[in-house]
Amino acid sequence: MCSLSVVVKGPSALGVNAHDPHTTSIANSFFPTLYVGESSFGLYAMETLVDHQTITLSHKLLGPPLLEGAAPIALTNAEREEYLPPPRQLLLERPLSITWKTAEGEYLILGYHDRPSMAMAMIISSRFPFHNVHHNAIESPDPPPLITGPVEPLKHEDTSIIVLLFDKYPIPVYSLIVTLVVLLLTVIWQCGRQWDRNRIDPPSRMESFEIVKSPGESKGLQTSKQSNRGSFGWMARKIEIPDGWMAVGSKLMYSPSDILGTGCEGTVVYRGTFDGREVAVKRVVSEFVKFAHREADLLRESDHHPHVIRYFCMESDSQFRYLALELCICSLNDYVERKEVQEGVSLSTTDILRQATDGLAHLHASKIVHRDMKPQNVLITMASQRGEMRAVISDFGLCKRVQPGKNSISRGIASGLAGTDGWIAPEVLISASTSYPVDIFSLGCIFYYVLTSGTHPFGKSLHRQANIVNGEFTLNKLADHDDWSLAEDLITSMLHVDPLSRLTAEAVLNHPFFWSAEKRLAYFSDVSDRVEKEEDNSPVVRRLETDARTVVCGGWREKICDALKEDLRKFRTYKSFSVRDLLRAMRNKKHHYRELPEDVRQSLGDIPDQFLHYFTSRFPRLILHVYKATEYCSSEPVFRRYYSDVVRARMLPIVTEEERIRKEIKEQMANEVWARAPKVAEQRVPLKLDGKRPNNHKNTKNNKLKNEPTANITIPSSERS
Repeated sequence: MCSLSVVVKGPSALGVNAHDPHTTSIANSFFPTLYVGESSFGLYAMETLVDHQTITLSHKLLGPPLLEGAAPIALTNAEREEYLPPPRQLLLERPLSITWKTAEGEYLILGYHDRPSMAMAMIISSRFPFHNVHHNAIESPDPPPLITGPVEPLKHEDTSIIVLLFDKYPIPVYSLIVTLVVLLLTVIWQCGRQWDRNRIDPPSRMESFEIVKSPGESKGLQTSKQSNRGSFGWMARKIEIPDGWMAVGSKLMYSPSDILGTGCEGTVVYRGTFDGREVAVKRVVSEFVKFAHREADLLRESDHHPHVIRYFCMESDSQFRYLALELCICSLNDYVERKEVQEGVSLSTTDILRQATDGLAHLHASKIVHRDMKPQNVLITMASQRGEMRAVISDFGLCKRVQPGKNSISRGIASGLAGTDGWIAPEVLISASTSYPVDIFSLGCIFYYVLTSGTHPFGKSLHRQANIVNGEFTLNKLADHDDWSLAEDLITSMLHVDPLSRLTAEAVLNHPFFWSAEKRLAYFSDVSDRVEKEEDNSPVVRRLETDARTVVCGGWREKICDALKEDLRKFRTYKSFSVRDLLRAMRNKKHHYRELPEDVRQSLGDIPDQFLHYFTSRFPRLILHVYKATEYCSSEPVFRRYYSDVVRARMLPIVTEEERIRKEIKEQMANEVWARAPKVAEQRVPLKLDGKRPNNHKNTKNNKLKNEPTANITIPSSERS
């Protein structure tokens, strides 16, 4: 049975005089106690404050609590008094009336109890300052002992918990320790990698710097704050910000009032500077930070090509990402729509289209699909120190990389519907996957748009996308172009409804539309040399002479001038309806140009431009016809530089099959000849014998045959003449 004694705390119990002023202040104060009570829900205990007249229960007068130890087995009463401690005496002979009995039969006294002397030590944590542990607004006459210095037992308890966990769960603790070590090493490695990257590129976050105001600068300039780059040892630097400009990072500034262009989803392009160099600053909303980082990564990998826009750095603040890009004077859309812009560009339309195709071919070789080719995304750079301008591919926000081992990009939630309405390939809308041909389709639309000064091959914008899906386009406005036949063939191949039937970027670059005059003349000469000694029924000649009348316009001799016609009669005969003879005439006059009469040279013009234009203006379909016909020879070493690998791969089975058929025909003809002739034939052949004189009659031949002996000799019929 557990019982507690009652201690009455009054002035007499404290051993002080009630009339003393100090005693009066104590009497007016409250003391902390622990109240144990009972409710309908069970027992409860709570801290309370009572005055000095409240009766509290204390166990101090019971002596120190002792363990009973092992129960004695056989002890006499004398031995019990000698070896066993006397039981503690209760202050009261009977418990108070307010009690509570446990299941074991012990009594718990309800009421106000003194707080245990170690209660404060149990709840004090070593994390708190020790000088504030016993700070209390209510003074206690019997405060617990102060705890000064570090609480060693608590540290020992923490260590004991770790040891106990390790002893009880060794494998999870080991796993936790290894995981923490790996995470720590990963963080250190990432920090080092970022530091190495920052040594080459400008910081990806805002840096701290000091503003040096120029004369007359306004006070409301916004500047960047301290960034994480300082932790890598980057020194703060001083930059001068012009009036009205904003700075992002330590090297990048832009003018909010000088807008170069706008894009979707709040994208704006400003004029700015990076480390003293004029740049275009592309501002992207932070919500699309994924696209901004992807664009920066793809640009960083591919901007070493001269026809891909150059990337300098990326900065950021709390709302936007800023990409510093190469500054350009205009877009291809501005070049076509504004005549004053064309006057300031030194590039021809053919050069612009070829350079744009070259940049796109580089992206495709790097396994990158642009997915948003349009005139606004083909830019023309500022002139270099040598006065050279370049056409470059820009806006990599929708670019997508083709994964290794795959040839297409799946169109799902991840990739989405990419592109601009009116320039999107039909398979993007109806297919489950897309690949490089989507860029070729958009590039074909750009070609027609540029060559026709702003006309779209699929009509007006209202019905444009529907016409794209249906494959309905017109190229009739190309008739005004000098190379209209080549341009029509090239664009038609790029706009094919079937993606697999479209040309690749490499094949577009190898198309004769982009050949120079020197290369075209060299090509005609190589073709003429190739078919010079060929039989009329050879595959190359047959392909070359197919539809020849359409190419030579009813006879090429009727289209040339009289001076050249007269000069051609001097040396050999030419067939007026033969493409091979027309190529032979062009080759001969080019090789013997200096030997031609003066009037003929004046008619033909200078080599190569005027000389080539003399023939192509009269026979506009000639070069395309010859190019298609000699695809049969694309695998030959002489013609490899004129054709792409795609053409060679396409023609290889055709050439192989035709060679097989020719071989079978030759074998069949040989077998028929042998079948018609007798296997062995006998013929009497005269033999001249030694010592015989010839007969001197008039008919000497007949006499010799009659008089000379003969012998039977077998002669195969195939050797008879």
